[in-house]
Amino acid sequence: MEDTDRSLLPRGSAESAKTLAETRKILNQLETSTLSDVAYTLSVISESLSRTTRELASVKREEWLDAEGARLHLKRTKKQFERLAPSLPRHYISERGILYNVRELDEWLMDR
Repeated sequence: MEDTDRSLLPRGSAESAKTLAETRKILNQLETSTLSDVAYTLSVISESLSRTTRELASVKREEWLDAEGARLHLKRTKKQFERLAPSLPRHYISERGILYNVRELDEWLMDR
């Protein structure tokens, strides 16, 4: 409101209008500042999520196979696998329980 307009208001109304205008200005500044802070926080969170996603994608989960899975992974017949099995890298989980690590099988295959 302009000063001339304020003079037309009942007594005290001009002061109320001024206080109201100042309050609006302060609230607008606060809103702008708050939105800026929220945008910054979201940006930091987004960067952190991107970094975590890249790290998780680069870490491969170890895959383990039983004898049949290892045979299929190496694309061998049962007879071929029986001949190869003693030379394959393997891990015993019990007397009869043997597991094969996919990465180790692939390395073994490439080293042949």
